Amino acid sequence: MRQLLALLFVSSALHVAGAQASTPAVDRVDAPLPVFGGALVRFVHASPSFGTVRVEVASSVPQLDERYVVDLDYMEATEYREVPEGSYEIVIGPVGGDGDAFSVSERLDAVPGSVTTVALVGLALEEPADADAGEGFLAWLQGLFAPDRPELALRVLILDDLGGATYGPDAPAYRIVHAAPGTDAVDLAHVRDDAADVLATVSYLDASRFVAIAPDGGRLEVRAAGTTATIEAVSGIDHAPGLIHTVFLVGTPIEEIPLQTVVATATWAELGPVAPGTAGARGVTGLMTVQEVATLRELLVALGQRVDAAERRLQSPADVAESDGDVAEASRELGEAMRLLEQAHLVIDAAEFRRP
Repeated sequence: MRQLLALLFVSSALHVAGAQASTPAVDRVDAPLPVFGGALVRFVHASPSFGTVRVEVASSVPQLDERYVVDLDYMEATEYREVPEGSYEIVIGPVGGDGDAFSVSERLDAVPGSVTTVALVGLALEEPADADAGEGFLAWLQGLFAPDRPELALRVLILDDLGGATYGPDAPAYRIVHAAPGTDAVDLAHVRDDAADVLATVSYLDASRFVAIAPDGGRLEVRAAGTTATIEAVSGIDHAPGLIHTVFLVGTPIEEIPLQTVVATATWAELGPVAPGTAGARGVTGLMTVQEVATLRELLVALGQRVDAAERRLQSPADVAESDGDVAEASRELGEAMRLLEQAHLVIDAAEFRRP
C-alpha cells in the first residue's frame, strides 16, 4: 500500500504540474520557449557542408503551439532550452529559406525529466556532380558520394544526455560523438605522461556512454582507433568535478575543412537532483534526479497498460470456456504489474536513502 500511494502521489504531481502550467506567448522569432516543468534540449551544428543554418522547433498540439527559431554557425552549440512536454517537429535548413533540397526534419518527443542534444550532422551536395570539379572539398564530397553511402547523408542526431546517469558531483564526465563523415573510427583517450587510457571507441554517427574520471593533470585526445596517432587534442576544457562534457569530432579528413573538436558542457547540478524541499526548475521536487523521474514515469505508464489489459480480460467473457483463459491471462498481466510496482518502489527508495 505504501508503494502504491507513493506512485499515485508522484503520478498525480506530474499530471498537476503539467496541467497547471501556462504557456506565455512567444512574440519574437528568437524568443525562447516558455519555462516550466518539461524537458531540456540544446542544439549543435556539426555538419561541415554548410555555414549558418536555421533550427526551428514547433508543436502541432494546440496548447503548445509555439515555435522557437535559432540560427547556428558551424561548430556552434546552444545552451539548454526548456520545452514543455509534447511532440515537436525539428526542422533544420539554410538561413533565408533557400536550398530546401538539403533541409532535414525530425520529431522530438519531450517528456518531463528528459535531457537531449539535437545535432545536425552529415553531408549534402550543394551542386550537381561535376566531373571537372578538380581538387578540394567539392571534389572530395562528390567522390565520397560516388558509392551508395546513405549513412553520410544530412540528418538530425538526437542524443540522450542523461546517459544512464553514470556521472555525479565528485568527478567530471566525458563522452565522444563521432560526427566527422569520411573518417574512420576514433578513440577518446586520457593521456598522462607516457600512459594512455582509452575511454571510448566510436565509429561515425556513434555516441559513447559517459565515463566519469578524474584527469589527474592529464589531457584528452581524439586518436585514430587502436593507435597512438593523435587526430586532435581536446583543449580548453575545464576538468572540474561535476561538469559533464560531450566531445564532438567534426570536420573532414581534407585540409579545407579539417578535423576539430566541439565541446558541449553541462553541470551535474543542472541535471542532477534538486535541493531537498525546493521546487526544481523543471517541475521536480524533493530528492529525485531527472533520470529517476523519467524512469518512474516509464514504469507508471507500463504499469497502467498492464492493469488495463487485465481489466479487459475480466470484462464479461463470451462463454465459460473462454473465461478460464481470460482469468489466467489477467493474472499474468497483474503479476507483471506487481513486478513493475516493485521496480518503481526501488526508485523511490533510492531517493529516500539520500534524505539528509
